[in-house]
This record gives sequence, C-alpha cells and structure tokens, in this order.
Amino acid sequence: MIDALADPETLYVFGVVAARTSKLGLEASDRTRSTPYVTPFGLMRETSLSRDVVEAAAGRLKRAGLLEVLVDDERGYESWRISEAALAAAATRTDASRGACA
Repeated sequence: MIDALADPETLYVFGVVAARTSKLGLEASDRTRSTPYVTPFGLMRETSLSRDVVEAAAGRLKRAGLLEVLVDDERGYESWRISEAALAAAATRTDASRGACA
C-alpha cells in the first residue's frame, strides 16, 4: 500500500478520488446515499493528467487494494472509489502497532 502511494501521481489521483467520494462534511441524511464513483474523465478534468497516467495510477491503487472498481462494459471504462474496508484495515493495523509500542 505504501509503495503505491509513494509515486507522486498515484498519490495525487488517490487524494482526488478520496476528496470526490468522501462523505465527510455531509449532513447525516446525505451520508446514507451510496458513495459515488469517479470516472477517468472526471479525474482527467480535476488533475489535468492524461488518461494513460490516470489509468496507470488507478492500476497501482487497485493492485494495492485501495480502490473499488465499477466496470462499465457498455462504455468500455472503469470508475473508482476508495475502498473503505482497506482504509479501515490499515487504520486498525496502525492503531494496533501504536498500542504495542506503548
């Protein structure tokens, strides 16, 4: 996971996906809706990166288990959102390691 985020473009794409799909700051009633997915075209617009760069970064994030993928077979591209399960697992490992050191 750390290796994927060490690449600056991948970290940038991760941050934009996180910001675009975050439910932080929403009212409780809005948080019950499903988390949206971000398309490569939305990321290209937000980041000014090329589609190749966006998709390569997303590939690294997928391999690290940080993205959930929605495939649009009709249109021929994927959309992504942050894997909350992966982040929760990472946070749990971090909390456990902090407790072990105390």
